[in-house]
Formats: sequence, structure tokens, C-alpha cells
Amino acid sequence: MPQGLFVWYEVTTDAPDAVRAFYEGVIGWRIADPSPGHETAAIDYRHIYRADGAGQGGMLVLRPEMIAAGARPWWVPYLMVDSVPDTLAAITADGARVWMPPTTIAEGTFAMVADPWGAPFYLIDPTPPPGQDTPPPPVFALDITQAVTWNELFTTDLPGARTFYARHFGFTYPDAMPMGAFGDYQFIAHPLQGRIGAMMARPSADAPLGWRTYFRVADVRAAAQAVRDLGGTLEGDVHEVPGDDLMIQARDPAGAFFGLVSRKAAAG
Repeated sequence: MPQGLFVWYEVTTDAPDAVRAFYEGVIGWRIADPSPGHETAAIDYRHIYRADGAGQGGMLVLRPEMIAAGARPWWVPYLMVDSVPDTLAAITADGARVWMPPTTIAEGTFAMVADPWGAPFYLIDPTPPPGQDTPPPPVFALDITQAVTWNELFTTDLPGARTFYARHFGFTYPDAMPMGAFGDYQFIAHPLQGRIGAMMARPSADAPLGWRTYFRVADVRAAAQAVRDLGGTLEGDVHEVPGDDLMIQARDPAGAFFGLVSRKAAAG
């Protein structure tokens, strides 16, 4: 099983109704009602679907005790692993922390962890549904509208993070873009997913550590207007990025950070 693939994305929130309407309006997803069976575990989990019908991720509604323990609205990626217990043993020996121990559900075994510098993510060893002979559509792709198109890590130790993710998840680092006083914007690749994103030293002490998720949309300017109209906030203006794209950063109504990307030629 490929180690280190990005295979799922989850947004945590304390405002599910507003956030559901927000992403359905901004990105065009359909966010389902709470999954059957989860209510018995006092978990409100809602699956996210793209317009092409493919599953893109999930929404986890934060309970008061989660918030009291430090959980906040955020987008968190899932990385596929061959074995959750084996990977946990390896990464904790390198300084990672376990935030949620291994749990097995119908979809597979997963655990929530933080890298040695505090960036949270999930490990998952997925179990394909009965009768599924082909992999599901990708949730990360450079060219699929409504999918994740970029993964960006803010860390306090760029050399250490490079080594950690290469050792445990097979990441490679083809090149970097100098960012002046902010240091290098280190591009990341995976043998099976190609260029998947970048990592950099966080630019300021108040910038949250963690993975930052960027979604491809048809028209970033129209999506930015929808962010304003539906209760989100924009961080900066639409600007050009490498690859003939336009990008803007934003927060949803609960405060979860995300980015929006579209082709320059498609933007109004």
C-alpha cells in the first residue's frame, strides 16, 4: 500500500450549519447529513461530495469537550500508511505525538497525530468497500475542480520537517523557491502523486503551525465574492502564483483557514 498518499481531508467546526452552507456555496460541494450510526458514538460526522459524485472529505462537528481540550476549526489531511501501529511506533520514536489512538471503523484504521513541531494530521490504513475493485477518485489532484490542489505545511523546523516526512512518508523535495526573509518555500513531491505542495518556516509567531489546504475552483474571483457573501473572511487579495494560477487565502465562518485556486484564464 502506498505510504504517504493524501487520501482524505477533514474540516473540524463548531458551526456546522453555517459552514455547510458556506462550502456548498463557495466551492459547490454537497455536504450530507450526519452519517448513520455515528450518532450512537455521540459523533456528528458529515461526508463531503464533489459535483462529480466523488467523496472529497468530511466535516467533524466539535463537541464542547473537544474544544476544551484545544481543538479548533481547521482542515486536517489524512495520509495513507501500510500499518497504523507500525507507523505510530516509528514516528513517535522521532518525536511525533499521538492525539487520538488507533481506532477501527468500516472504512479502516486511523489515528490522529501531530508531527514533532505540532502540525496535526491523521494516519489511515483504509479498508476498501466490499466489491470495490478500483481505487476511488483522488481527493488530491492538480487539475480537478472541487478537489484539493495544494498542501502547504507551516513548521518551526524546516530541515527537521523535511527529514521527518521523507523518512516516514516518502516525500521528496525537487526544488525550492527563495522567499527572502521568510526563507525557502520548499516544494514537496510524492512518487505516486507528483508535486503535492510545499513546506516553509512559519512566517510569524502567530501563524498557526499545521497543514494548510487549497481547493481548485472554476473562478477564484467569483469564489472570493462568495466567501464575502456567505460569512467568511478573505486574507489578502487574489494574486498570481506559479503554474498560471490565481490564488486567494480565506477563512470559513468558524475560522478554519483554506485557500482557493483557479487558472488565470478562467477567472473573471
